[in-house]
Amino acid sequence: MSFGWSQGLHTQGTQIVNSNGEEVLLRGYGPGGWQIMEGYMMQTSGFAGSQHEIKERLVDLMGETNTEVFFDKWRENHFTQRDVDSLAAWGFNSIRIPMHYNLFTLPIEEEAVPGENTWIETGFELIDDVLEWAAPHDIYVILDMHAAPGGQGAGSEINDYDPSKPSLWESQENRDKLVALWTRIADRYKDNEWIGGYDLINETHWDLPGNALLREVFEDITVGIRSVDPNHIIFIEGNSYANDHSGLTPPWDNNMVYSFHKYWSTNNPGDLDWILPLRTQYNVPLWMGESGENSNTWFTDAVSLFEDNNIGWAWWAVRKIGDIDSPYAIDINPGYQDILDFWQGNGAQPTATEAFDSMMELADNLLVENSRFRKDVPDALIRQVQTDETIPYNGTPSAIPGVIHMSDFDLGKNNFAYYDTVVADYNLSTGDFTAWNSGWSYRNDGVDIEKNNDNVNSNGYHVGFVNQGEWMKYTVNVNEAAVYKAKVRVASQQTGGEFFLSIDDQEVTATQVVNSTGGWTQFSTYEINDIILPAGEHALKLHINNDIAANYSSIEFETTGSIDALALTALNGKTGTDEKSLEITISESLLATSLNATEDQFFVLINGEERVVTSVTADPLRERLFILKLEDFFLLGDVITVSYTGTSIQSQSNKTLNTFTDLNINNIAPYRVVIPALIQVEDYDVMEGMGLEDTTDEGGGQNLGYTDPGDYADYSIFVPETGLYGIKFRVAGFNQGQIGLYTVGENDVETELIVVNTVVTNGWQIWETVSDNVFIEKGVHKLRMKILSGGFNFNWMEFDYPDSDGDGVLDGNDDCPNTPEGAIVDISGCEVFFLPADNYVISAFSETCRSQNNGSISLSAVANYTYTVSISGENYAAMEIFTDDINFENLSAGSYELCITLEEQPDYGQCFTVVVIEPDELNVNANRVANSSRINMTINGGDLYYISLNEETFITSESEVELVLSKGLNKLSIRTNKECQGVYEKTFVVNSAPIVYPNPVQNNTLFINIDLIETSAVPVEIFDVTGKLIASKIYYPTSNTLEVDVSSIANGFFVLKITTAEKTYNYKIIKQ
Repeated sequence: MSFGWSQGLHTQGTQIVNSNGEEVLLRGYGPGGWQIMEGYMMQTSGFAGSQHEIKERLVDLMGETNTEVFFDKWRENHFTQRDVDSLAAWGFNSIRIPMHYNLFTLPIEEEAVPGENTWIETGFELIDDVLEWAAPHDIYVILDMHAAPGGQGAGSEINDYDPSKPSLWESQENRDKLVALWTRIADRYKDNEWIGGYDLINETHWDLPGNALLREVFEDITVGIRSVDPNHIIFIEGNSYANDHSGLTPPWDNNMVYSFHKYWSTNNPGDLDWILPLRTQYNVPLWMGESGENSNTWFTDAVSLFEDNNIGWAWWAVRKIGDIDSPYAIDINPGYQDILDFWQGNGAQPTATEAFDSMMELADNLLVENSRFRKDVPDALIRQVQTDETIPYNGTPSAIPGVIHMSDFDLGKNNFAYYDTVVADYNLSTGDFTAWNSGWSYRNDGVDIEKNNDNVNSNGYHVGFVNQGEWMKYTVNVNEAAVYKAKVRVASQQTGGEFFLSIDDQEVTATQVVNSTGGWTQFSTYEINDIILPAGEHALKLHINNDIAANYSSIEFETTGSIDALALTALNGKTGTDEKSLEITISESLLATSLNATEDQFFVLINGEERVVTSVTADPLRERLFILKLEDFFLLGDVITVSYTGTSIQSQSNKTLNTFTDLNINNIAPYRVVIPALIQVEDYDVMEGMGLEDTTDEGGGQNLGYTDPGDYADYSIFVPETGLYGIKFRVAGFNQGQIGLYTVGENDVETELIVVNTVVTNGWQIWETVSDNVFIEKGVHKLRMKILSGGFNFNWMEFDYPDSDGDGVLDGNDDCPNTPEGAIVDISGCEVFFLPADNYVISAFSETCRSQNNGSISLSAVANYTYTVSISGENYAAMEIFTDDINFENLSAGSYELCITLEEQPDYGQCFTVVVIEPDELNVNANRVANSSRINMTINGGDLYYISLNEETFITSESEVELVLSKGLNKLSIRTNKECQGVYEKTFVVNSAPIVYPNPVQNNTLFINIDLIETSAVPVEIFDVTGKLIASKIYYPTSNTLEVDVSSIANGFFVLKITTAEKTYNYKIIKQ
């Protein structure tokens, strides 16, 4: 069938456009696991990661015919027209089909004629179906060669690589088949306008120097495609799982897109800086061809990052077995679990019939009607990218009175539909995997959800693994303004978990304390009475108030009465965002004018100390809340209580607020570093642009590296007093950089505190400290550390107490606060007389030889003073007066202390430790080389050595010397240029015939000195007096002496025979 090109895609500069020139931002999904199974998606990783391994195991279990029937059903059900309809309804405009080549052509090992290609229609028919389903929805189909002939990477799961067979890169036949396959695909679909393009090879990961072979294959495929299809886009992925494009530039085709993949890394604004220059430099579009396997928060942030940079994308995968991060999840049926258990050695082997039935049931579970729909996943990828708005999980607000399931919080982003402390996995950036949903059930958000068997008001799930400050939001529709009872289904093994409820961010309950129910799955009903709820649509939140765990399944609201009958009470209090105000919530709407002049009716204690209330005001947006402004700041961890003793405050219904005593305030202030303190740079709130690495600096931990101008990290600090503070920066590197410190105010406005230059340390882990002073105002601050000039590593910064005059003595210890700049001070900060260390030149001269006692020390001074110097050492002491220089002679080797004083400066004194060195002794180590006439010598202790051998003398300064001995007696002597070091003498005897000793032999060992006998093997034989051979052995010398064991020979006479290459020697030996 031929199609017109009204919608066909092509590149136009850095954009992908349709035939009308309109830009198309691709938003796609890939049916991973459809044409190629991957072990992690089948729950078989670790024992059957690749498809051929899974298939082999199935054949062993249920036979080849049943296995083929199952695979046919798998492909039939895995991706259907209903899936395409769903993708269109959710807002996706493209599908990236991961293809397995063996559905289109035979493997090279199975071709009847080597080099030929047998074509299979299965794969083509699967694509034909998708194109037919996609066209009515204007959805583009991008064909992705996920498993190339032979496999394109050593990671067998993703490309079905079999290490026992040649890979794509090891076989020209495989590469030829790939080119032929792409040519046939392009010829078949060349006229189809809904083919979005050809993704030539998915995630190559192979050692390909310079990526030369990868480019060669890409170019060959391009030639094949362009021979039949001049129109469709070619997508090019790099090596190293798509992201190494080195060697793949410049582009070789004018309708080409560079593709990259992204998994498990941060989504900061600069996190695509590594790939964006490819687009700019070569004027081509970029496409993020595969991502996923993470949380909804990560999904939304990643898509936002791509679309902010005008990059289209495709997600992975539409459905998976037993997972939460795909739109459709397939339950593991009991029979398939039995098969998994058997394969892992944890269960009995199913029969062939049982196995086949179980696998066919698994295939039926793939259908949309049998899958679990995770509505939160497509919502995170499409809607949440565009808006912060939340929507009810079940489509309409939950009705009150009625039951609300805690797992059915609104659809939306973290901080809008819920707040959770752990929301994504960034293990490629941090090095640590993080489970964002610790219960791994129901939803892909950061809220931790588990299955349960609660039999009251349960949907089968509950929220657990809670932490202080977390909350979930539920859009509700309250039938009438009235008093309600909340019946909370809760389970806990502990007592002390705290929670409270709010409506439109105003508390409607006091903080509730959960008692132990006897276990984490033993749910009971916790009742809260006298809750006033307004009529209409509102945002209900369940807030977690501490870190003591509890599981929350549902809340049922019942109407219990009218509002008029309830007294006006204070429900809750919490700290304000300015960190010096307290927010008090009461049970009904406040009459704002009743707050006038009520400051003295409140009593605030922080850590037991009274704090001054400076004002009491109404909140303009929350009508049941008023604010106490304090004179000073508080910190996280402070214990805060409020008491009210007045009668002034009223509600709009004219009720008077009941007095209250020691109302506990929920202290939700952020963590701040209290200055002065040392801040480890890795403890940032937010960081942009830099990388973390382990440091070898003292104290360990991590340092920031890869610093470039504009990179920054933010830290929350509290400065208790305005003033000048000492600041130190711990840095390392080969470049002088520059660091700026700023406070950051509203709208991210920076106010400069200080700019400091770093130093060159000539090593990435050679650390030095740079110091300065910085003036900071009292208060809470966002402190920004910004890199102004990079190329260095950064480990910590330390703020110290103020040092106003910069003399190094903190103001609290400074008795002389106005010391002139550059003055030397004592520990009290007062100026002292000082002479620099380089005022003195001290030289020590060693003894000529040991025990000569002729060493010396010379001392000279630059400044014109009359100096008194005392010198003391072992068995030596003297005191002298000098003005310019002085010498101390006839000193023995050892350590001496020189102390210098000035009569005109009684407080001055400076001491030095000086060492007179004892020279080395002459030390000679001379050894014969085995089976040789050579000797090797190591000589130490002198500068020049006079070496005499057999009255021939030479001079050397070398410490390693080799000499050749003569036959007979050799006399060696060695001396230095100092007579006092003595003479080394040794005699060597070199024999031409073996020497046998001792004779008689008494200790069962006979020694044979073979000296200059040039042989690698020495046969030794022993005969008794009758001539009978009684022992024989061949020796392979490793030294000049052989050891012969004669323990087996009886005492008496015997003859020893030694045979060399030149001669035979006989010796008469006596053994006693």
